[in-house]
Amino acid sequence: MVFREPAFRRASGSVVHGPFPIRAARLLVSIPLLLAAIIVTALSFSKDHLACTPGARCVLTRALASRTTGFPMASLRDVRVDVRRGSKGGVQGAVVLVLDGGHQLSLQQVSHERATEVAAAVRAGIAGQQPIDVTLRSPWWVLPLGLGLLAMALTMAYSATKGLGRLHLEITRGGAALRVRRLVLGIPVSSDEVSLEGVTDVRVEGGKLGEPLLGRGEAPTPAGRLVLVDRSGATRPLTAAVFPGKAVHLRAASELRQLLGLAPQRHGVEEQLAALRPTTTPLGTRIVVLWVGVCVGAVAGLGVLGLAGVALGLVRTSDPMEPWLLVTGSGGGAIAGVALAVYLTRRQPPR
Repeated sequence: MVFREPAFRRASGSVVHGPFPIRAARLLVSIPLLLAAIIVTALSFSKDHLACTPGARCVLTRALASRTTGFPMASLRDVRVDVRRGSKGGVQGAVVLVLDGGHQLSLQQVSHERATEVAAAVRAGIAGQQPIDVTLRSPWWVLPLGLGLLAMALTMAYSATKGLGRLHLEITRGGAALRVRRLVLGIPVSSDEVSLEGVTDVRVEGGKLGEPLLGRGEAPTPAGRLVLVDRSGATRPLTAAVFPGKAVHLRAASELRQLLGLAPQRHGVEEQLAALRPTTTPLGTRIVVLWVGVCVGAVAGLGVLGLAGVALGLVRTSDPMEPWLLVTGSGGGAIAGVALAVYLTRRQPPR
């Protein structure tokens, strides 16, 4: 008579596999990149249009803020170009309209040459009492720059949160099969079923994530997946892809082995899990992450406050940086960045 080992007919229950660890530093860096991409992309659609009718009114339309400003053309007294230099020596010009009573309206910054052309056209309209119709737009390269920053930010965020979610492993069909469901933010995104026939072991198989934009000296994230092993030594992976982490896989494999009634083996997943130490961040790395948190938080806070100010009409893109905006935005963002960095570098159980 041929002896056949029975399947796990009496096994039942489920195991939650995850959540899987993320790369905190990459996620922190992707946040200001994303904010910069949003700001630059929004600025690419910035446009100021000035239309004046002799003997009537001038209407200034700002596309980015969706606002219009009207005033009598007779009150338009002069126009000038303010030269503004960037941190890298770039020169831009801002057309400033001078109205009665010393009131001024500053238009969006453009190249100095374009600002000079617009100022000459406005000055000619004032002198000859002729119609004025000028438009100032952002340079053509601003939109590709914004899209490039957006692609970089999304790529870094994706690689930092690769494997987001968790796996739900449930023994079904009276112990004959294992249903594997992946949930992301609580939403099922995939489901599969693996046979438990003849299974004698559950192991962790290592793998690579294929992370883009990996920095010099930056070690790849440990990754793996669970596999079932039968009497012949053949393996049945529970998932086609690998997921970040090491301890998270050993922990799930150990729990699944308990459900299946498998005795611990020498050098098996139980011993490997017990040998792991808590995750700690070296002091030098922690200082770097804290500094990144300060810088990222300051930039992010300033960007969020600036976007909110533009959306509410409190700040114009053509205005110089106000001290209150700099202090409030960057200061509050830096505090939040430090708090997040401290949380992400805290002592944690093995992952």
